[in-house]
Amino acid sequence: MKKENAQSQIEVFICNHKKEFKEDCSSKGSKELTDDLKKWAKERPDAKVKIYRSGCLGRCSEGIAILCYPKKEFLIEIKASDAEEIKEIIIKELR
Repeated sequence: MKKENAQSQIEVFICNHKKEFKEDCSSKGSKELTDDLKKWAKERPDAKVKIYRSGCLGRCSEGIAILCYPKKEFLIEIKASDAEEIKEIIIKELR
């Protein structure tokens, strides 16, 4: 086994879970939001932000669910159109 420190400063997990016959983040646009944020994070010169697709975070009824580390904070009531606001939140955390 080998152990290494992660290079990222912030890790963002976005629910992309799809539930049959139930409310889910996937049907609210989480895939498009994740794709947008992943592209944005890869283009950042400092590369200190990692965006991940996640399974259900248990908050699907409240909009797209996002969990940010290291602060362990949920962002809820998110819409796919909130990408720019989420980027601003992440940038503030990097300072």
